[in-house]
Order: sequence, then structure tokens, then C-alpha cells
Amino acid sequence: MSNPLTHSSAKIFLSSQGSNLVLNSATLNTDISFYFQPLLLSNSDQSHFIIGLEQASIPVSINMVNSTNNQISINGNAYTLPAGNYIISEVITLLNTFYNTFNVSFTYSSNTNKITITATAGSFTINSTTMTKLLGFVAGAYSSPAVMTKVVNLTSTLGIVIQIENVQTPNRDNSGSNGATLARIPITCGPQKILQYFNATPFFSQIANRELTYLRVRLLNDDYSPLDLVGSPDWFVVIRVDFSEKNMPEQIPSLITQQRKDLEKLQLESQVP
Repeated sequence: MSNPLTHSSAKIFLSSQGSNLVLNSATLNTDISFYFQPLLLSNSDQSHFIIGLEQASIPVSINMVNSTNNQISINGNAYTLPAGNYIISEVITLLNTFYNTFNVSFTYSSNTNKITITATAGSFTINSTTMTKLLGFVAGAYSSPAVMTKVVNLTSTLGIVIQIENVQTPNRDNSGSNGATLARIPITCGPQKILQYFNATPFFSQIANRELTYLRVRLLNDDYSPLDLVGSPDWFVVIRVDFSEKNMPEQIPSLITQQRKDLEKLQLESQVP
């Protein structure tokens, strides 16, 4: 059931270059509180705010290989893959350049999308690694040659989640956050490009807030961790605000519920003298 609009629509234009904002992180500019002229609803007003993401312009300056997924130690020899964006052949070359010194080599199969590790000694141990999701490496002892059980995935995130920390909506996610996930934008462009999103008819979410004086907007990865935009480039989002009356949907009883009610009615009628 659609809710009738009772107020004029509004848009909130939020730029990380603008004034009246607070950076909530000392290292990232993807968690910002934007302040603006308040939008208010009196207690007597039966309307409610509904909000949706209409537009976003976000530079995809994302290092798919970064400090969270670029370390491995084999036979006690630790290696850190430099942060950046790679194709798999470049990664294999870098790994071999380092580990050939220790008689360990790497090959990649495009058929299986897996890496094989070969050691001259006939066995080897991956002592530790943060590359499991990225390159499929799993810590443990192996007989050579060993095909990794997990596949290569050089994409650290497939989309950008936009979460607003200071509103409450009926939306749900599995991030464990008390804030509201408003939208997720799939990344449809390559690294170092501008991700452009526009939706003239956004999905609206009703919020419990009776006043809006600021919005704390967070940009997140698919795993709900803070999005790390290299160089902290500026970004822009447009939040559309409409108003609705809270209409309770009419409850249509199920067949079993109706049968139970009919039975109770018959029992009551049978007790009447």
C-alpha cells in the first residue's frame, strides 16, 4: 500500500568538499557527519520522513591489494605484496621473484582459477597469510606440488554500501550496526574511475527520526568495513526526503485463524442458555 505524500519533497546535497561537516576518522574521509538547516516534524504532525539515495559520485580509488590482504609467510620467509591493483600474471611474477630464492615457485591455472605452489624440498609450510580471500592461500603444511583449495579473487569489494549512522529504518543487514543501510551501489567501472549512480525513483525507507539536523554517512565495503579511498578523494551524494502518513496495513486472517475464530464463536454461542 502506498503512502500519500503530505509535504513537499526535499533533497539533501552532501559534498565532502563542503563546509559544516565533521570527519569521524583521522585516516579516512568515508565517515562524515554532514550538518545542514534542520528538517523538523512536530509531534502533532502525523507524517513521517522517508528517505532514499537518489545520486552518488564516488571515485573508485580503491587498492584491491592493501594492508589487510597482502601478507604471506612460507617456511618462515615473509613477503608483503605491494598495495595496488593487479592482474594475476603480475602477482605470480612478484611472488616468484621473491620466493625463487627459497626454492619455492608459483603457477596459476585459468581453468581452475587456482594457484599451485611447488617446493624443491618436496614439502613446505604456509606459516601465516592474510591472502586467503585474495589468492586462495590457506595456512598449513603441504606436500609439493600443492594446488590451493580456494580460488583467486583480485576484487576486494564488488560494491559500495551507503550507511547512515544516525537514523533508524526498517532496513536490515548483517553488519551488526545500529545505523541504517540505505543502499548498495555495484561497482560498474574500473579502478581510478568515477562511479556514477542516479535513480530518479529511489527506494524509500521510513525513518523514526522527527528531526534531521545532520546525517552521518558512511561508505563501506561489502564486508561492512570502512571504504579506504586512496588519497581521500572528494565524493558527493544526494539524499531525497519525502513525507508519508503511517498507514497500518489491513490484516487479512489466514484460513486457520479464521477457522479458529469461527470455532470460538460457536463455542460461545453453545454456552448461551
